[in-house]
Formats: sequence, structure tokens, C-alpha cells
Amino acid sequence: MVKGETFDLPIPEQINMGAYLLDGNLEAGRDAKTAIHHKDGSLTYRQLWERTNQIGNILRELGVEPENRVLLVLEDSPNWVASWIATMKVGGVGTHAYTYLPADDYAYLLGLVRPKVMVADKTTLERMREAMKAARYPKALLVAGDDLGELGPREFSLTDMLKGADKALEIEPTHADDLAFWNFSGGTTGKPKGVPHTHRDAYVSHKSFDSFLSFQEDDIVLKVPKLFFHYSRDLGAMFPLQAGATLVLFGERTTTELTFELIDEYRPTVLINVPTMMRAMIQTPPEKRADLSCIRTTYSSGELLSAQLYGEWFDTFGCEVINRFGSAESAVAFLGNRPGAVVPGSSGTVSPLTEVKLVDEEGNEVVKGEPGVLWTRSDCSGLYYVREHEKSKATFLGDEWVNTGDMFTQDENDYFWFAGRADDMLKISGVWISPLEIERGMQAHEQINEVVVMGLPDADGLIKLKAFVAMGEAAEISDGTSDELKQFCKESMAVHKFPTTIEFMDELPKTGQGKIDRRGLRESHN
Repeated sequence: MVKGETFDLPIPEQINMGAYLLDGNLEAGRDAKTAIHHKDGSLTYRQLWERTNQIGNILRELGVEPENRVLLVLEDSPNWVASWIATMKVGGVGTHAYTYLPADDYAYLLGLVRPKVMVADKTTLERMREAMKAARYPKALLVAGDDLGELGPREFSLTDMLKGADKALEIEPTHADDLAFWNFSGGTTGKPKGVPHTHRDAYVSHKSFDSFLSFQEDDIVLKVPKLFFHYSRDLGAMFPLQAGATLVLFGERTTTELTFELIDEYRPTVLINVPTMMRAMIQTPPEKRADLSCIRTTYSSGELLSAQLYGEWFDTFGCEVINRFGSAESAVAFLGNRPGAVVPGSSGTVSPLTEVKLVDEEGNEVVKGEPGVLWTRSDCSGLYYVREHEKSKATFLGDEWVNTGDMFTQDENDYFWFAGRADDMLKISGVWISPLEIERGMQAHEQINEVVVMGLPDADGLIKLKAFVAMGEAAEISDGTSDELKQFCKESMAVHKFPTTIEFMDELPKTGQGKIDRRGLRESHN
């Protein structure tokens, strides 16, 4: 077991994270400082505070009471941020979803979340209407944006309601243990699972981050993943706002072209990124890239950041990348690299206010250097999945331990190395193999852009290793390319660590979080 740094952290019995994240900026004299840059115009901290309070009053007018849930399904915008904070300020429970899901997925989420109010915009309105046809919730649909056309029953224009909404808001005196928000665990199979978290959880998570990383008042923060991804929500919006920094928000789908345009325009000092976008930015021709000398820190999470990709990024842009590893269940990144002490390819060391251990199938700690399933414990861990009793018992264990289901090894310097999901591990020639290890080896091939390796059943039902590969633009694929890649694996790794079959794709499918959609690949090829 390894514990991160500990320090005395008094937690107020009454704390409202909405007020904690935003209101201190006015007390610090930042009224006129820019809080958010957006295509619809910039907002100062005073304006964001007023917008948040107005939306809080609107939510109350629409029936939101303490512990009622509010579901946000709208593009990244000042209204997204204000609605999230306002929900907590009135004692509600914030939940959110990706804006490009089909109506059936939204119908599932409405049944799971049962929100009193949902906030949407023109991007999602028609699919929301379809999802709501057979749903008892929400009781009200608050629609952001202008030129909405005729609104139907249960539908309200945010723009119209803002005109008469009071800019002063009575903050709900929430207890530290009152629910404040849900995180959603995508998992590896099935529908998203909701993990409720308290105001205490959010407070401890922020204090853990702030104790060794932190944002500065003069930071300008640009995030690549969307706000519905809790890593992006916290590091790309909530934590920077608490420090008085400035956010750059955009509602469009993320592309390398747009990312470089925003870097040129706003000169951010912090970039919240994911490995898939990092690879795409590296592969952009030099004449189409932006100058990244303005960036002091880049964060990465959500998927493996290999040592090779880290090295290529640093060689290309000169920016250190702080790789972090957390989960929806824990509400905190329990592992992370440290500025000036990055070990490329690793997930870093244990974060402050958390502890971890690696265990075998019986729950016994493994010897250092051996792979084990990572369990984590902190004062900001969730307690259960909503309406998932059996899965909750397998994940939220005794003594406040959370079973992450992720395999790691721990080296002599207490850096942790991700080996893959425990249920993805395969036994080949009597040896446990991580498909992720083979992916790392294949990514060293200069012509491979992206690769996923997984165990899939063949015609006889036997599990075989299959690689899905997207080659670089300059690569030429011939009948012999597959054999060449297999031989590359055999020469660079153990002889049994190579894919039996290789499928070439123009591009690997992505989730809404910008990660490679491993579950989608598995389901489409089983």
C-alpha cells in the first residue's frame, strides 16, 4: 500500500461547492477580470456570477429543490458553466451528457437520472423531444439559445427567462455530505453508470489537486475534451475558476485546426488534452500548427499516454505533459506525474490525500513489480452505482476501498504503470499478457498512427489477439504489410506477443470523450 502526501484538511460542516468555486472571485476583487472567452462574447467574473445566480433563480422557479437532479445536455458555453454551478448553489445535483448521442441513449439517461429540469440547446433539442415522448422526466426543459421557434409543453426559453431573473441568489446552506453531482462511469460494457458524489468529495478532490499542481490567477485555460467528461469539467473549468483563471470555451466538435486557431487567438498557458488529439496535433504539417510557446503546462488523461507519444510531443512542441489517472468512482486523480519529475509512459505517483494498493484475485497485495488490480481509497470516493446493486458490491468495497478494475505495476521508485483493464488480460503460452503492452510495442513502429489490440473469439470460439491499426498518411498498405507488422512485434517483444490478425482502418472510432472506442470495436467484431 502506498499513501500520497497527507495534510490537515478541515472540512466545513456546511459547504456549498457552487459558491466555493465562484463567489470568492468577487471577494478577491476580480469583478472585471475575464472569466470566460467564447464566440458569443467574453464574460467577466461579475457577469458570470450574475448569470449563475439568475439561472439558479430560474431553476428554483421551475421547481428544483435540494437534492433534485438537473441534467445538462448542451454545447460547451458560459451557460453550461453557469448552469452547473447554479445547480449546486440551489442545492441541486448536477448531471451531464454528451451532445451527440442518439435519442434512445438520452431516453435511457432520462430514466436513470430522472431530472427535475434538463438544460439543452438547439444542438440537442430535437433529440431531446424524441427522448421525452415516453419519459416522465424532466418536468421542465430549459432551452438555451435564440431563434428557437415555437416551444412546446414543458419547454422554456432560457433567454426569455433571464430577462426577468433576479441577479441576487439565496445560496442553499448545503451540508458537506449532501449530494452535489454525479460522475458517469463509461466502463467497458453496458450503459453509463451514475456515481453520486457529495460537496465533500468535490472539496477534497480540489484540495488534492491544488496542493501540488494548481492553477494561477493569470492562467488562460484551453481544453480539448468536452465538459461532460469529468476530467475536462474539473481541470478545464471548475478548478481554474476557483483560482480566478480565464477559460476558453467552444461548442464545436474538436479538431486540430480549431485547437490551433484558438491557441493562436487566446495564447493559453494551460492545455487540457487527450493522447488521441496530441497524436493528431503532432501529425499536423508544421506550417499549419500554432506556436505553443505560451503553454506552461499540458495535462493528459482518459487513455494511455505512451512514452513514445510523450517524447514526440515534447520534441515537437517543447511542452511537458502531466499525465494523470483517475476514475468517475473516485472523483479524484489518484495517480499523477509531477512537474519537473515526469517519467514518460507512467501514470505517476500517488496523489495527495489518497492511497492505493495492487492486489491479486484474492485481494492480497502483490509483490512490487508484479501486476495487480489497483484499489484506491480517499475521502472523495463514491459509495455506489445508481440502481446497480451487484456491480456496486464488486466495485465499492469494505474499508472505503474502490476496486478500479485496472491492472498496474509499481516500480522501485513507486511510479505506477498502466497494464490495461483486468478483464482484458489474456493468458498466452501460460503467461498473462496485457494487450496494452503489445499496443505500446506496435506504436514504436514509425508508420503506425493508432492501434488497439484485444482478444476476440475466432471461428472455433478460441480467444485470439487481433490488432486494429490506423497507419500514417504516408504509409502504403500492401498484402505483405500485416506480416511485416507481426514480424516487427516478434523482433521487439517476446515471441508470443504479437497479434494473430490485423485489420487496417482509415481511423479508429472515437467516443465523445475523444478516446478510442474500444467497446464499440469489440461489440462490432464479436
